[in-house]
Amino acid sequence: MRDTFANRRWQGQWLWTEHGAVGAPPPENPMNGSLDPERFDRRVLFRRTFELTEIPRLAPFRISSDSRHVLYVNGVELTRGPIRHGARRLYYDVGDAAAALRPGRNVIAVLVRFYGHRTAWWAPSPTTYTLGGGALVAEFGVGTDTWIATDTSWRCLESHAWTPCAPQSTVSPQIPEILDGRRLDPAWKGAEFDDERWPAATVLPASHVGSAGATRPPTEPYGALLPNPLSKPGGSIREPASFVTATPTATARPQGPLGFTDIHAALAEALAEIRPEARPDRLPDAGDAPAPPSLALAAGYRLVVADFGMMVSGTLRIDLEAAPDTLLFGALTESPTLAALAGAALFAYTARGGDGERFELGDPAGGRYIVLVVCGTGPTRIAPTVAERLRPRPPGPYFACSDPLLEEIHRVGLRTVDLTAHDAYIDCPSREQRAWTGDAVVHQSVDLVNNADWSLARHQPLLTATPRVDGLLPMAVAGDAGDPDLVTIPDWSLHWVRSVHNLYRYTGDRALVARLLPTAEAVLDWFTAFLGPDGLAGDVTGWVLIDWSPVQVEGTSAALNALWARALGDFAEMADWLGDANRAAWARGLHDAVRAGFEIFWDHQRGGYRDHAVRDVVRPAMSEHTTAAAVCAGLVPAERADRVRDFLLDREAMFTLAPVAAHGGDADGAPTGHEVALFVPPAVTWDVSGRVVGAQPFFRYVVHDALALLGAADTLTGLYRDWERLLATGPTAWRETWEGGTYCHGWSSTPSRDLLVYTLGVTPAEPGYAKVRVAPRPGGLDWVEGVVPTPHGPVHVRVEGTRVHVRSPVLVVLVARDGSVAEHPAGTFDALLEAPRPSARPGA
Repeated sequence: MRDTFANRRWQGQWLWTEHGAVGAPPPENPMNGSLDPERFDRRVLFRRTFELTEIPRLAPFRISSDSRHVLYVNGVELTRGPIRHGARRLYYDVGDAAAALRPGRNVIAVLVRFYGHRTAWWAPSPTTYTLGGGALVAEFGVGTDTWIATDTSWRCLESHAWTPCAPQSTVSPQIPEILDGRRLDPAWKGAEFDDERWPAATVLPASHVGSAGATRPPTEPYGALLPNPLSKPGGSIREPASFVTATPTATARPQGPLGFTDIHAALAEALAEIRPEARPDRLPDAGDAPAPPSLALAAGYRLVVADFGMMVSGTLRIDLEAAPDTLLFGALTESPTLAALAGAALFAYTARGGDGERFELGDPAGGRYIVLVVCGTGPTRIAPTVAERLRPRPPGPYFACSDPLLEEIHRVGLRTVDLTAHDAYIDCPSREQRAWTGDAVVHQSVDLVNNADWSLARHQPLLTATPRVDGLLPMAVAGDAGDPDLVTIPDWSLHWVRSVHNLYRYTGDRALVARLLPTAEAVLDWFTAFLGPDGLAGDVTGWVLIDWSPVQVEGTSAALNALWARALGDFAEMADWLGDANRAAWARGLHDAVRAGFEIFWDHQRGGYRDHAVRDVVRPAMSEHTTAAAVCAGLVPAERADRVRDFLLDREAMFTLAPVAAHGGDADGAPTGHEVALFVPPAVTWDVSGRVVGAQPFFRYVVHDALALLGAADTLTGLYRDWERLLATGPTAWRETWEGGTYCHGWSSTPSRDLLVYTLGVTPAEPGYAKVRVAPRPGGLDWVEGVVPTPHGPVHVRVEGTRVHVRSPVLVVLVARDGSVAEHPAGTFDALLEAPRPSARPGA
């Protein structure tokens, strides 16, 4: 459908209600309108009826809005959007409405919500005198040269069924949803609904200095609307695996309009009364009887905890049969604890009464448990579900091996990335849902080798390529944390450069890489202002994070310099590929200087690199982060390779300590935002002469890369087993750190990449898989098998003992265990990974 609208002028006009959120310009800025906070978090219902004598074969549509929309045709939901975007970039959704049309009377119905408040996935656009405070534009083809476009023939109504709310926390900026079903007729989405009393929609001209008053895109402040480049999201409808109910002490029903405090108080008071043994905190056994699809409750005050048996992410729905005025307080949480409420999506719903009633949470949410307090004015039956809306992962690619534990680790990693792949790669589906600039390099890497749909893997680096005026990227984008006035994480921009390098290697798309290279250059150039005479960047400003580990970064951080050097090498390689020798030479010159200066960090006695120098004095603290990053950056002389490999493999010396261990749903609390705002790396409290700070799951992608470069890819099968400890507390998705944090964090999924990249050994030998490199390193596995997607089709590899079987659509570069290389033409072949040992001479 995207081709239908390519280079086609918009017929639809911008619509809203008569009373928008954009007001008169403030005295200090006469060039822009001002946003009225009293008009924030508003929902507007739009309708357009029309007659059809016959159903068209195709009924293409496109639609966009500020801030969010849900499109229905004859009551059938067709799309939700737009996808997250920057303040001056807006996408439109496309589709085919033909299947929802019928002869006779039809209706297009759209629910549009204007946030106003910044959220983790949305930030306001700059206002003109009219636009930037809520708007809808759409057009539908319903026959040959017959179009229905947004104009004054549409009717609209601002709904007062929802109570406007605001985010309650910096760390978890989700907006509670409070809906009074008595004030919303569900028939409004149907063709027979009477909207005669609804006012006509108001057309919004683009009014600003220099404007001619255009009412159709492109207009300020959104610019030219772009087609949504992502595949349509989908997933399963998840039902609870079990229910637990209790009768807590009844409290007085809140009087007057409900608010956040009412929801939180009802849930917190009820949870506080639950016996710990009553909490459904175990993974349901496969032999357990399935939960009934719905739960019947007697009238009165009841607590319900519905356990899905796994982390889920999507649209929460509650189908119910209830008496009028029955009140539901609820949350989708990571765990049924008080602490988990701090990072949960909270809601309240007042029942309209009758059969076939449904409450649906507007914003996406994630968790494992629905916690409900039901104040029933009569008997109530509830059927909660979550409709997952995740980026697709079509069948085809897979991984299998002789070790069930590694297969489970691979599977859980894929599920974790799936749950954190929405309209962007996000950190977690529960607490934040932010598109962090650096985190996504792991999600993307996993998708590139496990998912034939690369639309999000390609889009994410473009989404995050929104540099500040100084060239550095914000720590997160398309939301509150993308504010250029906020401090950023310099090393996250360097992981972003790595994600661009991934696009270069896997897609071979020159236009795409060339588009992103100037942003990468600006990122790398930002660090040059901090260079000293030793060629190293020192006293770098911002939040130098490295990892959720106590890596010492004061003064001149060795880990940060190594990450910068790796990014310089990546940039030089891409610039050379694009024929830009001058930029490649610039990057290599800086890299050479880092390599020379980096020698001050070498600790000859311990065989690794120290973490930092303060006022030219190298401190003794060491981490695997610094040494691993140095290997990946090409800063380690060849004669040190064996010692450095031994250093990284000395796991007995490693320890981990996460400063955010309690920032999930654990019993000891969750963050309010204040403690994170004041975060500084923990002081050294360990024996620096013998102990080494180990990497959290996120940074292990760099550690594993380093070991593979050192010729130790065979050892990774042992290191993957570190993830077994996470199965104890997060058996269906990986937690944020070894010690805790959120219960689903995409950045913890590195083994799901490496089991295919290093253990099966399938990588591009040339950009875009013009040739494929197959270098299996199965460690102690008896056999390993998998399929990896490429732009030319799947590559299948099976390794059993010393034999390898390959089926490939492109030429194969086979790398044996001894490093010898043999090329095989596209097709199917069998070969040996190592030469057979000669038999002993008789009598020897």
